[in-house]
Amino acid sequence: MIPSLADLPTGRRPPSWHIYNGTAAGLNGPVLGDMIKVYRKYPWGEGKTLLTSDSHWRVGSHNVVTPAYVRPGVMIGVSPLLIMDLDLHYGPILNFYDYQFDSFRDSYDPQNMGDVETWFTIRHEAQANLTLKAAVGPVAVLNLTDLDYWHSDEYWFSWEIATIMKDGFSLRNKTFVLYEFVPNWRIFLNYENYNYYESDYMTELVSSGVVVMHPPWNNFMFLLQVGYHVYNPDFEGIKLWGAAVMEWDFPDATAVN
Repeated sequence: MIPSLADLPTGRRPPSWHIYNGTAAGLNGPVLGDMIKVYRKYPWGEGKTLLTSDSHWRVGSHNVVTPAYVRPGVMIGVSPLLIMDLDLHYGPILNFYDYQFDSFRDSYDPQNMGDVETWFTIRHEAQANLTLKAAVGPVAVLNLTDLDYWHSDEYWFSWEIATIMKDGFSLRNKTFVLYEFVPNWRIFLNYENYNYYESDYMTELVSSGVVVMHPPWNNFMFLLQVGYHVYNPDFEGIKLWGAAVMEWDFPDATAVN
């Protein structure tokens, strides 16, 4: 739930260093990776209302590590209201499995991909992440939208999405409805879809699960999710995955108020 104004400290928040680490694993399709963000947070202004009390902008790094690829990246973001977060980031992707995608799905029409004879390529990803949040009592709604632009000199197989890609835009949208049945424990329903526009590739997934916030520390979250592939050219049936997130915030010791 969004905290009440009475629970929030008054006055301008101090600048701080923030560290985010999230690890996810699952099956059908494969999910395995770690996301690390290290960034500097700057307060947006004096928190005089509920919507502006936690406003800030941030700049730093946004990094992803998986068995298939590594992507170091730079990030700039802003949270002008408690109901919205926007992050922009860019980074080169070091891909390790280009040679193997040719045999992963024999049924693919590879869009005239030619002969790819290398284990290692570099591609580029620019992404915008928009999160919208609303809450009434124990019920909350989250909408997460990721808009990506991909660029590569060669065709490559995306293990995360399970399709062959090169240049162009993709869009992923997730909507969560959460209910907090006891403090810090929430159940949820989720619908998500993904579109890669250069090949008209798309997927749809519905899921439900539980998310546990802040036990026993105030910077921890655990999520367990079970989904069903409504539409996916490569995977059918049940998808199961989970994630664990830790966050740390280090305010400047010399900041006043």
